[in-house]
Amino acid sequence: MAIPRSHAIVGCGRVAPNHVDGFRSLPDWTVAWACDRDQPTATAFAAEHGIPRWSAAWHELLDDPALTSASITVDHRQHAELAIAFLEAGKHVLVEKPMATQPADAQRMVDCAAANGRVLSVVAQHRYDPLVSAVRGWVREGLLGDLLYVAVSLQSSRPESYYADSYWRGTLDGEGGSALINQGYHCLDTVRWICGDLAVRAAVTSTKVLADVIETEETLSALLTADGVPVTMNVTVASSVDWRTRLEVVGALGSVTFDLDHPGTLHHWSGSAELYRRVSAEQARTAVAEPPGIDYYGISHRRQIADFCQSVTSGRPMLSTARDAIGTLDAVLGLYEHAAASAAAVR
Repeated sequence: MAIPRSHAIVGCGRVAPNHVDGFRSLPDWTVAWACDRDQPTATAFAAEHGIPRWSAAWHELLDDPALTSASITVDHRQHAELAIAFLEAGKHVLVEKPMATQPADAQRMVDCAAANGRVLSVVAQHRYDPLVSAVRGWVREGLLGDLLYVAVSLQSSRPESYYADSYWRGTLDGEGGSALINQGYHCLDTVRWICGDLAVRAAVTSTKVLADVIETEETLSALLTADGVPVTMNVTVASSVDWRTRLEVVGALGSVTFDLDHPGTLHHWSGSAELYRRVSAEQARTAVAEPPGIDYYGISHRRQIADFCQSVTSGRPMLSTARDAIGTLDAVLGLYEHAAASAAAVR
């Protein structure tokens, strides 16, 4: 007979419903706590989702002996502090991206999880998207041949109200950036998942539309390389488009263009008969249910949460490890460093 497990949501904001949905979709797991620094927010979230306990003090949750794990879905700056506190209290931790705002804090999180024998995972749900998994397999099997270049772009629209309603978004202290570290993070992580570790070559940022609203960048353009393969990246939160991603992977034997939006969509493909056969099989795959929250978050929180819970109960390593998430954080911070150097050079 399976042991019942209980989970807590720490931070009841935009992505929190995806975590409730993911844990509730699994047998023998319950969501027992809703926690938010704003008591009315915690209370309302708990009522909306039928969560029996709520609190404005995350320390209170550490003393619950029945609590198995927690999702950390608060501002970026607090990720490391809260994750380490829960790990040291014997709880497993699923933390939203980015893992932390500094590499040293991210490493402390990994070390703490290992020292306490607990599972630590950083949300990278698009690594679990069937389409992303398929493209990664095609690249690794050589169906595209030697990669020539990769292009990734994200257009999104974040109005002034998005930042005005938040105590941390658009601030250097709370968010650590904006367009890249928040919206563009998943595109960058997906490229790393498909192509391997990234080296930053150049980056520039700009803020025009939201200059009076945020301290951070609204647009970033960059050049990176993955084992010598050029990767161009453009992300913005000042577009007229609400949300649209696109990744183009071009090889000597074939190419594919696809979106990360829900559902993930292949827009173009060219190559061998085998690639066409694989594409046909991917297109024939039946889409599963709609997302529980914001549609472009997709449904793969469920897949990563299932992997997390399996790791908690069996000890099996996860597909996406917390240690690897440090590499994506390094790429993010490297882009910011290059952008700052570029800005200083033209002053």
